[in-house]
Amino acid sequence: MDTTLTSQLVQKGGSASRRLLPFAAAAVLALLAACEHAGPVSEADAEREVNYQRAKKLCEQGDFAGAAEFYNKAVTVNPEFADAQLELGLLYEGKLGDPIAAIYHYRRFLELKPDSENRHVVEDFIQRAQLSLAAKLPQSPLVDPVELTRLQNEKASLLQENAMLRSRVAELEKAASVVEAGTPTAEVMPTASSPPASTLPATGIIMASAPMTVTAESSPARVHVVQRGDTLQSLALRYYGTRSSWERIYQANRNGLFSKDQLKIGQSLVIP
Repeated sequence: MDTTLTSQLVQKGGSASRRLLPFAAAAVLALLAACEHAGPVSEADAEREVNYQRAKKLCEQGDFAGAAEFYNKAVTVNPEFADAQLELGLLYEGKLGDPIAAIYHYRRFLELKPDSENRHVVEDFIQRAQLSLAAKLPQSPLVDPVELTRLQNEKASLLQENAMLRSRVAELEKAASVVEAGTPTAEVMPTASSPPASTLPATGIIMASAPMTVTAESSPARVHVVQRGDTLQSLALRYYGTRSSWERIYQANRNGLFSKDQLKIGQSLVIP
């Protein structure tokens, strides 16, 4: 091959390379754009995200570890996938027993969606996960032990209050069914000092016109020994079923209380 032919081939190859340069540059830019995260994910994008949809199906099938794996793939592809971060938090806390990972993903969700309408709910989730972590690590500095005890006492009081309310509702429903069925109630016999009873002809129920009532003041007073985490409000909820009755306890023990907001452990309080 002579020198002239070689020169022509080199010139043609260089010209072809120059024509391909714009296409190569465009391909590199597209690749770089794909490597970067795509930004916040909309609901429509979430419906098309393969890993996210696969994770949801695995959750429905009870494969929570597999679901966490695919949710993690979804946030790896797009770290700003806020809904996937929230789903991971719920999964780690409720199904996989990992409160530390749950707290991390809850916080990532709030970072990505600071104006979310569910912000307060997710903040409660974080506090709940912190309490779960504190229960596993008694010496954990995340939660004040006094605050944890107070929350546990309040939970017990709420459960007691709930049981009392269910019992009261059952009694009222039973009484209402008796009246509707027209079943006579126990007959009230008038005494020499009480006015005569009136009879309802429609049902045959005899009603006493002046029934005897027992007031709270006639019941004997109780004594409560203050435990860690007790407050006047929690004691009122425990003994009266409502926090608003705390002043009754305060007035009955005012001489022995330095402050209504500070109770001494081991102190005896009269519960009127």
